Amino acid sequence: MMSNNKGTPILQPPTTESSIDISIPGTSAPSDEQIAALVVESAPLAGPTMAPPAAAALAEEAVTGTWQNNVKIDALWCIDETRNAWMRVVGVGWKKIYNGRDGAFTALVTLASQARQTGHAVNIREEPDGMIYEIYLW
Repeated sequence: MMSNNKGTPILQPPTTESSIDISIPGTSAPSDEQIAALVVESAPLAGPTMAPPAAAALAEEAVTGTWQNNVKIDALWCIDETRNAWMRVVGVGWKKIYNGRDGAFTALVTLASQARQTGHAVNIREEPDGMIYEIYLW
């Protein structure tokens, strides 16, 4: 479709009849169907060749957060919203990845996806708000 006026939009914006609620960005969680589609059983992968430092091997609870050590990430989920991604930790459940800054969010999602892809264990720090703020991948 051609328009005689340069810079005049020719397409209509999406309607509000969409089933996605975009009024609250960054609050969507994966549905059961999306979770089922993400979880794929795979053969066990070889363990890491380098062990983390001995001090990090102990489960610690700090004033600022709770550490989960030597856990695996088996699924990731995200949606077309600003900094909204989740990871599923084996034996723990779905955890939201810290979304406060672009750089931190990108780094954490990259580490989580690498851990998911390689099957390597990670150490993660969860704050009282339920989000993951640190990931150590060995």
